[in-house]
Amino acid sequence: MSRFKVATNINIDLEFNIPSFHIRLLAWLIDCVIFILYFFLISKLMSSEFKNMNGEDSWGLFLILVLPVALYHVVMESTMNGQTIGKRLMHIKVINEKGGNATISQYIIRWLLRVSDFMLVLVLVMLVFFSNQMDKQALFLAVLAIVDIFCVALTQKSQRLGDMAAGTILINTKNKSDINETVFMEIEDSYIPRYPDVMKLSDRDMNMVKNIYNTVVKKDDYRLAARTADKIASVLNIEVKQDPQDFLETLLKDYNYISSK
Repeated sequence: MSRFKVATNINIDLEFNIPSFHIRLLAWLIDCVIFILYFFLISKLMSSEFKNMNGEDSWGLFLILVLPVALYHVVMESTMNGQTIGKRLMHIKVINEKGGNATISQYIIRWLLRVSDFMLVLVLVMLVFFSNQMDKQALFLAVLAIVDIFCVALTQKSQRLGDMAAGTILINTKNKSDINETVFMEIEDSYIPRYPDVMKLSDRDMNMVKNIYNTVVKKDDYRLAARTADKIASVLNIEVKQDPQDFLETLLKDYNYISSK
């Protein structure tokens, strides 16, 4: 499993695991099974209707029935935090190359360039509705789909064409550093901030600090806490007289208290 590093504004790298090819393939196959089941069900329910329609009406109905599959990835990823059903089951998700959640525009770009999936949809459509006319077309579409496979296998970040154009990447969510985790902490009204200069840091920086703090607490990683505390103290030009872990917690509390006022 390869790793992908994101440099933050305070010179601390966040590290993400890039899922293995077989994990991505299994996620893709799960989504494909959903497509196949959908088309199978539609073919059973609508076959008689297609036979009784003229050419224009049948094509209109056909396009409507294909829409759920055509829009599947962009809708699911936009509403499920970068995941489809297959991706969620295999614990992978789409993020941007800066380490945060992808934007709607990025989901749309990668969807528009989904060469392999789009070709698969067309092949399935031909199989279900035009099985006697699809030999050469299916071969051509299969060759085109290979483009994405080569991109995933050969690029440094295992990106498809759509990922390269959109600036997105697929990561493993089982062991991730997500800089968009919430920084919210409940702070009592009587709290007195200790480091008001924390407001010089951006929301993105504080999201990163929260993630590192959670990692430190979970893994009892004193060296990560000390390294992070030193970097932040240097950036803010402040003197720290606390334990590194306590310092990170204080920064988060200060940020929450001040930003809420």
